Amino acid sequence: MELAEEFRANLESAYPSFAKTLVRSNVTVAMRFCKMHLPKNDTTIFLENESGEEYILNYIAERTALSGGWKAFCAANNLQEGDVLVFHLVKPSRFKVYIVKGNGSSQGDGEYGIPNSEPAEKDVKGSKKAELLELLPVGHQEENNQENGLVAEENNKGYVANQSENESEDRASETLRVIKLSGSTVDFNNVRDIENFSILLNGSSIDSELSEHHRTRYYELCRSQKSFLHSNLLNSINHNLAVEIIIGTVDISEGIRSSKLSSSQADYGVWDKTLKGFELFGMKVGFLRERLSRLMSLALESEEAMESECREVRLEQVRVDEEMKSLELRLLKLKETRERLDDEMEILKENAEKHEHMFQEAVNAPW
Repeated sequence: MELAEEFRANLESAYPSFAKTLVRSNVTVAMRFCKMHLPKNDTTIFLENESGEEYILNYIAERTALSGGWKAFCAANNLQEGDVLVFHLVKPSRFKVYIVKGNGSSQGDGEYGIPNSEPAEKDVKGSKKAELLELLPVGHQEENNQENGLVAEENNKGYVANQSENESEDRASETLRVIKLSGSTVDFNNVRDIENFSILLNGSSIDSELSEHHRTRYYELCRSQKSFLHSNLLNSINHNLAVEIIIGTVDISEGIRSSKLSSSQADYGVWDKTLKGFELFGMKVGFLRERLSRLMSLALESEEAMESECREVRLEQVRVDEEMKSLELRLLKLKETRERLDDEMEILKENAEKHEHMFQEAVNAPW
């Protein structure tokens, strides 16, 4: 413990730190440190050991406890009861963890970084795999007992823990197994379903700032690309802007899905400009812009083809209309001619009757 505190004293004081010893039980962190330095809502915590390997854990704010992934961290680093960990909060929700073994050796670099490797290796090989351990603060056990309740003593047969919690821990540690990271980017291939999907910005989760609808739709977009679309966002972007970008991306994707051939080209233009802006911030929306470009191209081709066909049809309509007018005019003239001929026929009939009458008078005239 003294070595751990001495090691901690040499850490950069600008970043908060604490040392904790390990006992078997649930995984809790001192409430005072959590209230001062950790988020007030559930989030994802990153632990980085001296080798640079990083591990993902769930932090439960209400219980100030570490959940899914802790067991994997213990096993991967051969942690055992009596070991002391020095946690150095180098970024929000990101700890650099230095391990001081119970035998007094340290795995850190620098003055305390030259471990006696042979005894440590024998000690590790001769012991069983690390089990679920609780962290107790060095020199602050009474305070932790008051804040989190007394830690039950374990008998020689095993550790005290709730069965359902152990089962949950096993499932979580299997799903959130040790992942080597590049910076703060998680390989999306390790996300099996939406339950393991967490939206991280600079190490902090922003899931709670999204509605369930937008979070689900964003997960589906990320899954389609097998990548976190926000992983390349600029570090200078704050959480509010990141949330707006994600919501905007989801809304535009839904707009694209609901598009029809009759949809306005102006809407497509606005969406593309918005997505282009998101790209400048580092958002991976190229696939949406490609889809928009395809839709705009198809819509334009359809519009041009429609315009061409409509132009031809309109010209034909004009020709037919003109022909119909010409025929109507001719028919009118024919009707007029027919009426004139009818009148002439009547006159001829009257003349014929007169001639017939005169002829009969001549026939019947007295001798």
